[in-house]
Amino acid sequence: MMNQDTGIKETLVIDETPYRTAFTEKYKTRKPWIPPNDRKITAFLPGTIHQVLVGKGDQVAEGQTVIRFEAMKMINNIQALTAGQVKDVYVKTGDKFPKGFVLMELE
Repeated sequence: MMNQDTGIKETLVIDETPYRTAFTEKYKTRKPWIPPNDRKITAFLPGTIHQVLVGKGDQVAEGQTVIRFEAMKMINNIQALTAGQVKDVYVKTGDKFPKGFVLMELE
């Protein structure tokens, strides 16, 4: 059987195992992954603020619920990923926000 060029030109290594593949242009031009900033509390899905439980200058503990919001007819809690002091709150009750929106920042 004749060997044909299939356009496979790249090697992808996952868990020390190399895989030969062809990358799409979208894959090649994607934004690099950046670890999340645990000092910025961002929305993991779009919604409407139901309740803001802390204010600027308040101390929060790791895992403390800081915001409640409504999405898909459910009330969801957002918790602080780390302990700290609230630097600023960018939303108030009733505000609508998109996924990825920074809701609050810790110092």
